[in-house]
Amino acid sequence: MGQNVRNRNFDLVLKHFACMWLLTCLGLGFGVFLPSSIVLPLSIICIVLLMIVIFIRTLYIATFILYSIPFLTGILMFWVVQFFIDVLGKAFVFSVFIGTVLIYLLLALIGLKMSRNLANWGQYLLAVLLIIVVFSVIYYFIPISSTFALVIAIICVALFSLYTVYDFNQIRHNYVRDEDVVRMALSIYLNFINLFSNLLEVAWRIRD
Repeated sequence: MGQNVRNRNFDLVLKHFACMWLLTCLGLGFGVFLPSSIVLPLSIICIVLLMIVIFIRTLYIATFILYSIPFLTGILMFWVVQFFIDVLGKAFVFSVFIGTVLIYLLLALIGLKMSRNLANWGQYLLAVLLIIVVFSVIYYFIPISSTFALVIAIICVALFSLYTVYDFNQIRHNYVRDEDVVRMALSIYLNFINLFSNLLEVAWRIRD
């Protein structure tokens, strides 16, 4: 019975994950009609919402707030992808996307199949994420070399790869409460988005 409930909640996580991708596609389409000047304020709003979701775990987050993040991310991704298409080419960006899908599926499978519970990874991954966020804010105002930006992007790729393994491992080993289903779906969604965007960053920095 417990296994059935766990599988049911895993199915619910995947359904919400799929819905978030639908919202992302809507955001991409909506972004076509918005000026580039909207990117900065939307980025700030999205970052604030993400900080609330990631770092204030005890706060009840309304579902519509959790779902607003994929929509806003879709709008921002339109401009991000457009930039990388301009500098890397449409075919190359598409190949990175396909590569990210394959890598993500492999990492998810590793997390689901791993018999060891990786619960103790959480605090270390969160600490690295917090450090990256702080440095990203600092380096938004302070120019850094292309080499250093490449190193940060590689660290981010490693971080969100580990986060993908960790999140799917926790889905396997721990019961996902009904109230945490959407939050977990958002977590595995953001892992993919960050993995994809940072792989593009790595490719751009290396080519540059």
